[in-house]
Amino acid sequence: MKTAAVILNYNDSDQTIEAVQRIAGFELINTIIVVDNASTDGSAEKLKSWLKEENRRLAEAGDENDEDETEQFHRYMLVRADKNGGYGYGNNLGVQYAYEIAGAELVLIANPDAVFTEDCVREMILCFENEPQAAVVSVPSAGKDGKPQWQLSAWPLRSFTGELVNSGPLLRRVFRNTLNYPAAVFKGGQPVTVDAVHGAFLMVDADRFMACGGYDEEMFLYGEENVLAWKMRENGSKTFLITDCTYLHRGGGTTTRSLDALKRQKLRQSSELFYYKKYLEASGIQLLAARLFQKFVLLETGLFIRK
Repeated sequence: MKTAAVILNYNDSDQTIEAVQRIAGFELINTIIVVDNASTDGSAEKLKSWLKEENRRLAEAGDENDEDETEQFHRYMLVRADKNGGYGYGNNLGVQYAYEIAGAELVLIANPDAVFTEDCVREMILCFENEPQAAVVSVPSAGKDGKPQWQLSAWPLRSFTGELVNSGPLLRRVFRNTLNYPAAVFKGGQPVTVDAVHGAFLMVDADRFMACGGYDEEMFLYGEENVLAWKMRENGSKTFLITDCTYLHRGGGTTTRSLDALKRQKLRQSSELFYYKKYLEASGIQLLAARLFQKFVLLETGLFIRK
C-alpha cells in the first residue's frame, strides 16, 4: 500500500530536519511531506533548500534507466500553509496533499519529536491490510522505563462528565482507572480496538480520513484526537492500537518552548469548551459548570508553576 509520511513544522526546522533524516531510509514510506505551518523564523526557506538538495542527491544516485526516477526525485515534498491554523489545519493540508498529489493510500502523521522504527510502520500497515474497517492505527508511547504508556496512548470516548473530570489534573489522577481502559485490554500482543489515540504518532486511511473531513480546523490545538475518534465512530470506521511495539515521544516541541504551562492550559480549555459544545452537545448549564471548573484548574496550574 502506497504510504506517505506527514511532518508538521512551525518555527522548528532543525528538529523537523532531524525527523526526516530518521525516516529517510524507510523503504515502506514512499513520500515524505513536510508541512510548514506559516513559520515566522525562516523555517520554510531553510526546509525548501534542504529538501531540494535531498531530492537532487537521490536523483543523482538513481539509475538513469529507472522508470520511477521522476517519482524518486519527489520523495521529499514541502507544502507551505497560507496561515498558522494549528495542528488540525496543518495536518489536514498534509494528508490532502499526500492523497491527491502523491497518491498515498495510507498517511503517517508524526510530530517532529516522535521517534519510531520502521518495524512500527510495518506493523501499522499490516493492521490496515488485515482489518478492512481500520481508519486509524497507532502504537503506544514508551515511558522513561521503556514500558508502554497505555493510558496516555489510547482512551475511550467519554461523556461530558467524564471529559470534565479528565480535564482536571488532580481528578484525572484520582479517577484514572475509571476514565480509561483497564491495562488488561492491551495484553496479548494483538492490535486492540480503541476509540481515540494520541495525535503525536498515528497512521490514517487517506480515503476514510478525507471522507470524514479530517480534523476540525476550528480547534487550534489540543483535543483533536477526540474529534477524529468521534468522526470515525460516526462513520462506522475503527481505530486500532498496536500492542507489541512502542515509539518515543520526546516532547520539547515549539508549543512547549514558546508557551508556559498556564498559557497552554488556557489553550487546552478553549478546545475543551469547543468539543463539549459541538460534539458532546453540552447544555448551557453544563457549559457554565465547565467554565467554573476550568477556573479552579487554572488556579491549580498557577499554584503548580509557583512551586
